[in-house]
Amino acid sequence: MSKKIEVYSDGTDRSKSIIQLVKKRACSKCEIVVHNAAEEKGRSGPSVWMDGKEVDLNKLSGDAKIIHSIPFK
Repeated sequence: MSKKIEVYSDGTDRSKSIIQLVKKRACSKCEIVVHNAAEEKGRSGPSVWMDGKEVDLNKLSGDAKIIHSIPFK
């Protein structure tokens, strides 16, 4: 099952690292969209959203094999 993953970046090195990690962990069917957080109302960067739910960035770099098992906040 594919997931829609949205990454809101503020252009920092941390945001760039998060984008790379998400791309590495995402399944081949996942849709990854990177947004400029400054251009989006109500969003700050860095943050990651999967199917409309915010992902806990503190757990993003854990031992999960694929993006589907990343915990939500």
